[in-house]
Amino acid sequence: MNSVKRCDRDHISYAASDYLLGHIMSNLIIYDEQRQPRRLGEQIGRGGQGDIYALAENPNIVVKIFNQEKIQERGRELREKVFVQIRVLEDLIKSPYVTWPQIEVFDSNDQWIGYAMKKAKGLPLSNLAHPMLYLKYFPNIDRKGIVQILLHLLDTIDLLHKKGICLGDINLGNFLADPSTFKVYLIDTDSYQIRNGSQIYPCPVGRPEMTPVEHHGKDFRTITRTIESDLFSLAILMFQCLMLGQHPYSQVGGGNPVENLRKGNFPYGKGNPKPGEVGSLPPGPWYIIWSHLTFNVKSLFIKTLKEGVNDPSSRASVKEWRDVLQKYYFAIQRDYNTSEIRPAQPKTSRDSEDHS
Repeated sequence: MNSVKRCDRDHISYAASDYLLGHIMSNLIIYDEQRQPRRLGEQIGRGGQGDIYALAENPNIVVKIFNQEKIQERGRELREKVFVQIRVLEDLIKSPYVTWPQIEVFDSNDQWIGYAMKKAKGLPLSNLAHPMLYLKYFPNIDRKGIVQILLHLLDTIDLLHKKGICLGDINLGNFLADPSTFKVYLIDTDSYQIRNGSQIYPCPVGRPEMTPVEHHGKDFRTITRTIESDLFSLAILMFQCLMLGQHPYSQVGGGNPVENLRKGNFPYGKGNPKPGEVGSLPPGPWYIIWSHLTFNVKSLFIKTLKEGVNDPSSRASVKEWRDVLQKYYFAIQRDYNTSEIRPAQPKTSRDSEDHS
């Protein structure tokens, strides 16, 4: 494979080096693929895999420097995957909403240390899917705006799925929404599961509360994600965005969300325990908000998060979600459904009673 040959060039060493870390932090100089020096600006992010810096000469470009431990542990694998993203899937570099790796970066010893990418705009969806923070960070948003954000996110995920890419680690922290445009930017894309011929580069990370049951109890580095597993995680994320951050498997008694997820105990819809009983939805505004969702939106949540727990084939597709959310958007626009994010009273109509 060409990527392996390219990655073996320049006798790159992945050994741990105190000098490497000290060099980066003291001088803030990295080198691009033409071995031209580039000065880093302020640090704008930090994660388990590495740190993110703005490029001093162009703040619209950021650089991810992998942690020394990660380079020591998985350096060859990380670089090979990033190389495939840059060279084989290069058309995604042009996507304005995907922070795809653009060029490799090196230290002064010619050691590979990370990559450069476009800077994403916006704030984490965790600030939107929160009963208080959305008022501070998204002050002008209503329910119609939330639906716009989800529709835009679905379009970008559909683009990736059509290229055989699975996101894997879908959670509220890995998507940024612009409060002024309601566009969504995808970050942490080097964790995505990608393919190059028969070679699969897995998504090595994930959160149990966002992960379908078929992947529980397994090392994420050894599993193959599917579109269906992405659809399950995506449904949880969209539920959280529409329900002020509430996890769909939170309930009265009966264990934590991860335990309830594994059992398929989704407390919304007909046939569930009455409010206050064990297994019912938790106290708070959740029933009221749920009642204001359209019948079709509620149906897809039930289809995916209840019926689809142990049957991946029954999970709602991106197209199905897009169709029902588009109709939900128009229903809000025409005042058939409330635009309030936190309505005070439940909706009393046949639409809400069908899946109450």
